Amino acid sequence: MLESFLEKSAKYIFDTKRHTKRIENLLIIVPTRRAAYFFKRALAQCADRPFLAPEVLAIDDFVTKKCGVEIADNVSLLFELFDIFKEVDKNITFERYLQWGSMLLRDFDLIDQYLVDSDYLFDYITEAKAIERWEIDWPKNKISTDSERIKAYFELFSNLREVYQRFRQHLQSKKRVYRGLAYRTLAENTFELLLNDKEETNQPNSEETVEDSSPDFYFVGLSALSAAQEKIIRALIKAQRAEILWDTDHYYMRENPYIEGGKALRSYRDAAWAGEWKWTENHILQTPKDITVYAVPNASMQAKVAGKLYQQWCTEEQGGTENRPVAMVLADENLLVPVLNGLDETISDLNVTMGLTLRNSLLFTLVDSLFELQFTVAEFRAKDGRSVKIPKYNHRTVQKVLNHPFIRRYEFLALQQRDSTAPSIIQTTIGEIQRRNFVYLDPKQLLVWGENHPLFVALFGRWDDNPHTVIKALYVIIDLLREVYKDTQNAIETEYLYLFYTLLKQLETTLNSSHAEKLNLRTFKAFMYELIRQTRIPFSGEPVSPLQIMGMLETQSLDFERIIILSMNEGVFPASKRQNSLIPWDIAQEAGLPIYRDQDAVLSYHFYRLLQRAKDVHLVYVTDPSTYNGGEKSRFIRQLEHELVPMTKDKGTIRYQEMMVMFKEDDKQGAEEEPKVQIARQKAATIDWTVPKTPETIAFLIASLEKDGLYATHLNQYLKCSLQYYFNRIAGVSEDEEVEERIGSADFGSWIHKVLERIDLEYLMENKPITDEEVKAILREEFDKQFGGYDAESGINRLLYQVAEQTVVDFLREQRTRNDSLVVLATERKLSATLPLQWGDKTILFKVAGKIDRIELVDNVIRVADYKTGKIEQLPKVTPDKLADIMTSGSNGNYEKIRQLWIYQYLIYKQMLRDQGLNLRGQDFHLDNYEVTSGFYSLRNIKRGFIENPLQFDQANDPENYVAHSEEYLRAFITEKLLNTDEPFRKTDHMQACQYCDYKEICGR
Repeated sequence: MLESFLEKSAKYIFDTKRHTKRIENLLIIVPTRRAAYFFKRALAQCADRPFLAPEVLAIDDFVTKKCGVEIADNVSLLFELFDIFKEVDKNITFERYLQWGSMLLRDFDLIDQYLVDSDYLFDYITEAKAIERWEIDWPKNKISTDSERIKAYFELFSNLREVYQRFRQHLQSKKRVYRGLAYRTLAENTFELLLNDKEETNQPNSEETVEDSSPDFYFVGLSALSAAQEKIIRALIKAQRAEILWDTDHYYMRENPYIEGGKALRSYRDAAWAGEWKWTENHILQTPKDITVYAVPNASMQAKVAGKLYQQWCTEEQGGTENRPVAMVLADENLLVPVLNGLDETISDLNVTMGLTLRNSLLFTLVDSLFELQFTVAEFRAKDGRSVKIPKYNHRTVQKVLNHPFIRRYEFLALQQRDSTAPSIIQTTIGEIQRRNFVYLDPKQLLVWGENHPLFVALFGRWDDNPHTVIKALYVIIDLLREVYKDTQNAIETEYLYLFYTLLKQLETTLNSSHAEKLNLRTFKAFMYELIRQTRIPFSGEPVSPLQIMGMLETQSLDFERIIILSMNEGVFPASKRQNSLIPWDIAQEAGLPIYRDQDAVLSYHFYRLLQRAKDVHLVYVTDPSTYNGGEKSRFIRQLEHELVPMTKDKGTIRYQEMMVMFKEDDKQGAEEEPKVQIARQKAATIDWTVPKTPETIAFLIASLEKDGLYATHLNQYLKCSLQYYFNRIAGVSEDEEVEERIGSADFGSWIHKVLERIDLEYLMENKPITDEEVKAILREEFDKQFGGYDAESGINRLLYQVAEQTVVDFLREQRTRNDSLVVLATERKLSATLPLQWGDKTILFKVAGKIDRIELVDNVIRVADYKTGKIEQLPKVTPDKLADIMTSGSNGNYEKIRQLWIYQYLIYKQMLRDQGLNLRGQDFHLDNYEVTSGFYSLRNIKRGFIENPLQFDQANDPENYVAHSEEYLRAFITEKLLNTDEPFRKTDHMQACQYCDYKEICGR
């Protein structure tokens, strides 16, 4: 078991003889508070009896303590920086400021951490922007320098120097600082704040000699130092008041000088300002290591791999211990919840040392939906052409809010306690929206449906531009949801709720009257979202747990023998090259500010430092090209593969292997090379859907045939896809009702059919002329009846409405022009016929039925007409050799149309033969005097006229033969297909038919 760096450092400091009697007066500075805890723990192991421990601080805490200042919170800093900016630039708006305010704070922080000459930096920026503006002034440039946007852009940079200076003076006058300013203050006043307090920090006792000049400060485990940190430490070392202990390795300090992680440390060593270099060890190349790289298919799969690995170790009794925990390092901190969920239920002894961002919570999605709801403004077009904006909620955002998991949980626990059978106000509201097809909703209507319940008042009350109104509404929602959380065991979501509540309190306190004037609804949202982005749940747990889940920065100075690092993808670890700064990267580099290369070097050091004392390393990356920078493995993995592993090939100290984690078809053991991690997950395979026809199914079909009858649509549906017929007609599977914002093709057809039916009934069958204005009036009346929630004055609906008007008007004109003798006999006429069928030992009387759009008379021909809003050019000619295929094939759309006309013509013939004629509008029509045909009117191809049914069973084509042949095919369909138990319901082989099928998700198409 290798000695950890903190154990070695603690032992070194404790064993230094000159400190044995005054160790309690030392000050130990480490990178993080977590490292401070483990250093104290290591120091406690150095003696077998109690002793007074020295003070151990994280370096940030050390700086703020010695400066005697308070680190201000980001909320206050953002507002105070805006106040300063407003003094310099009267035209600045808070909305524009929020776009880069946080970025500017970060820039000021870095300027002070790296002791940048601010005058030089801002002069450089001013001159660079002057050149940029000069280029814009060139005659050929299309950008106008007179635009407000361009002026504001250049004014921002010209004001940076004055804003920076005023902001620093303002904070220092109140003894409040941001982190970088604290570092600069200590670095520029080291003598007064550190070196001049010898009497306070190192008071000798009676047993000590005054001449004792041993160090008072130990800096342990630091790596890439900022300029301020370096200046502070160098001043203390020069005064012989400090010693620094480095944690470095021979591999990146000497053997491979191209590793960027050792660049800064090599420069410190070569400069020799730190004195004797302590320490450079040779663990990476000399100590045995197993390094395994896993390629996984998607990001969430990483959590399963990590959980399986740790579970396997625990099963083999090789899991972590309190003294030697396992580290699970998340390069992508968004994986925290999936990782926690991916651990086995038996694993409860763990510690999470990273925060969980509030932005990843379900609570944030609810808040985001509420802002989306409030920003809804419906735009309508008035009759005079003006655009009118009305503050109505869009149905999508309303249903999104009402279907949110928290709201539905509240509904279950609070709204249905009195009567669980009655619909709740949420169910009522969603039902009314869908039933009435309301696209835009008035807040007052929602409150009526919600019975003015406090939840609905909070959710759907209109917010004004006062941020306090928003905060008040969110308080009400939190109070209501708090009742829900009492009954839930989700501790993380409960913590989210509390954290959001405290954030609102902080906002409310900060938004005094002067600040509130700066914020409207949109700027308040932007400001609050920025705070949410920065806010994290700080997990608390037992620091010495066997499993430590942490981010990479939390691993500083800590050592683990067994490590799992997730998201080892380029663009994540290290992060993509983004300069999140107002300062151009070339100017930042020139001024001595860190750029993305420096950030990469810091991460490189942390990565290799983790490898130093580790024995078992597992690196996981994602191969999915749609995530994590195209699924490219991290450069650090490639460095291991191509640089580190070849160096140890002769010694064999590093065993390196790569694994591919895949979804398994079964649980059988794979080849020896297969990784230990087994993800037993079934592949999404194509299912050969078949549903047998049981006696119960046959009984249901027979009852349906006898009661409701066989329609042409049912016959066509079965022939096209019998599984679709099963879902629709037998299983009764239907899609949820949804609000449609645009008129669908089916609704469009129903609307046109209803309009033509009314025109036939009210005008043509009454022998009354009809004008275009009357046609348009009927169109509007039927539209309002059928589509009360639609907006017909804008978007695609307006176009469809105009198409409908033109279609109906043109159709009626074409009919008047083409057929003066046309007489409408009936509209929307229902016809049916009953046929006997021998089924086993009993006779079934099944019905054939249909609803005919129009029956009309042209000269001596009775025409059974069906309207089609789609385009039909011509139906194919039916020859005897095609007849059987037409009557049994479901793969041809034209065959479906022919079968529909066939059924209609059969029903007319059947009734006329049965009743010795057909009585319509008080007149008898007999087959001896009139011919009968069926056909379509294609409303998209009006000039085509009446498209007749081409189906003939024989040359004679007389009514008796037509009926006889028809009934022969109908009986064959029922016995050989519909009721045939040897032919189960199965999905079609014709994939084109699945394109618009409602059930394709069920059957896997």
